[in-house]
Order: sequence, then structure tokens, then C-alpha cells
Amino acid sequence: MGITHPHASARVRALRQIDGVEVVAAADDDPRLKYFTDKYDMEPREIDEILQDERINAIMVHSKSKDMVAHARRALEAGKSVVVEKPGGGTVEDLLALAEAEAEAAPGQIVQVGYNVRLAQSIARAKELIESGAIGEVVTVSARGAALVGEHLTQHLNQPADMGGALWIIGCHMLDSLVHMFGAPESVNARVHKSSRLSDDRSREDSASVLLNYPDMSITFSFDGHDHLEWFESSRICVYGTGGMIEVGILPQRLRVYVDEDRAEWQAGWTEWTQSHFTPPFARTELNKFSELPELENISNFHPEMRGWVDSIRTGAPVVSPVADALAVARIVDACYRSEKDRGASIEVAPA
Repeated sequence: MGITHPHASARVRALRQIDGVEVVAAADDDPRLKYFTDKYDMEPREIDEILQDERINAIMVHSKSKDMVAHARRALEAGKSVVVEKPGGGTVEDLLALAEAEAEAAPGQIVQVGYNVRLAQSIARAKELIESGAIGEVVTVSARGAALVGEHLTQHLNQPADMGGALWIIGCHMLDSLVHMFGAPESVNARVHKSSRLSDDRSREDSASVLLNYPDMSITFSFDGHDHLEWFESSRICVYGTGGMIEVGILPQRLRVYVDEDRAEWQAGWTEWTQSHFTPPFARTELNKFSELPELENISNFHPEMRGWVDSIRTGAPVVSPVADALAVARIVDACYRSEKDRGASIEVAPA
């Protein structure tokens, strides 16, 4: 339901590599629907046709943010499981409504939000190391995220119904990864600004410096919309503990681990792992005719995301990207914007 987000095709391709999964139809009132369904060998249908088809038991929502919850609710009411593209809605209120819809769903209906950066192998391994105590007690964390240069001028990042721009629509990925690894903070201090030399009031540029405050730990997060590298190539999470540190790269996936003494399989000093540099580029070079943004070529993080969704539907396995975490991210971003209005004041983040 909705095809104009470039991630729609990535999830179709990832799903079709899972045994026993068939992707059969798509619906959108956008005239580019027929191009999309022809390219990916699907049937163009009306939304009601899809919802009334008893053979279809799962729906992907890839609409504009403001329509995501309405689509998801209709799908759930029709008895389907859903995955909703991140950030899951346009506002905190939308995510609260999505959480309500999930709570009202029938047993076995799965609601998952499309955060898949958290499923990068580098992040998963770093999370395991932290929880095992390999680097001791975590004291501070620093993280970096960015949008591609010029992306802040696109319609995708300037939807009037969205509560913000680049920090909300793109920065949410790295914030979600931090929530996945460390939980939600108690409060936020933030400055969110525009570079007047590079954009004006027509753009939601959202360059940001954010402090996430925890009871016994602090996280700093910097974000801007002027990255000349590929999406997520410059994104980093650096974790500093009492017995070592971890550096995490997103694409290509990288992990550098330092421990101060031999621990289990880790020798004292640095251990490095890098995914092959011969991975596909993040974006395809061919013209994307159903979205203003490029289609994705590197869909490595979509494979565990879609396998997780299917496993949850088939076996009841835990949801790999739950609504509760997406709501936490929405509340963090909302707190960032409110903190900026109060010149960086501390804003509490409501617990899940």
C-alpha cells in the first residue's frame, strides 16, 4: 500500500528471496503504480481489492508518513500483518495511534516498523559485545548520522504533515539504532539549525547536535544533511567502556574492537572486521521512475529485516523492530525540536 518510497522495491526483492513467500499486488493512487508493478511483476490493484483478498496475509505500507497509520489500521482490521516504513508516521501522535492499533490487533498479527539499520551485522555484534561485558561498563557513546547532500531539498523530506525534516526522516535510523543498543534516554538537550548559506525556510535541513541523557551514561549524536559520501557511509557509533571501546560502521559494515586485556576470544589491543569493499553501491544508477529518490542497490540490511518479519508471522518470534522503539524515536526527535525552541534546554522523554 503505497509505492513512491524507494524502499518499497528493496523489500519486494528481499521478500522474494525467502522460501514460500509471494509478493503479488500493489496499490497506490499515484499514476506511477503501473510502472512499478510492471517492473516488479505484480498486479496493480485498488486498496480494497488487496484488503479483501483472503490469500494475502501481510501488507507493506510505503505511503507518505501522514497516511501510514491509516493504511496500517485498515490492514490490521482486515486481518493482515503489517510492516510500516520508518518512521512509522508523521508525528508522535501517529506513533501513539500505531501502538494503539497494534494493541487492538488479533493474536498473531504482527506490526513491525521499517527500521533496518539496527539489523546491520556490525550493530548486532557490537550489541552482543556490550551486553557480554567485553569492554567493561559503558561510560559514553558518540554517534554520527547524515543525509545525502541535496536530499534536504526533496519533497520526501519536506512533507507539511511531518513534524520535522531530515533529522526526523533520515536521522531517525541512527537514533533507532541507539535505542536498540541502549534503550531510550531520560531526557534530551539539542540544538537543531539550518545553515543559512546552504538552505532557506523552504527546506527542513535539520543539522543537529543532540545530547541523550541516561542515569549513568551519556550519548552525543551529531547529524547534518550535507554528506557527499554514500548514504550511511560516514555514519558511526563509538562506544567507550571502562575496559575497551568499539567503533561501528554501517555501510560497508565495519567493527573495530579494543580491549585492555585478553578476554575470551578477544586479544588485548585492536581487532578489526570489515565487510567486503566489493559490496554493491547503496543506490542504483538507473533512473527511478516511481520515486524522486534512487532505488537501493545495497539491500543487505533488508534481508534480516524481512526474514525477521516473516519469522514473526510464521512462528511468533519477537518482532525485530517493534512499534515501542519507533515511538521512543519519535519522542526523542520531538524532544530535540522542543529543546531547540528553548535554546537547548533539557526536555524529558516520556517512557514507553
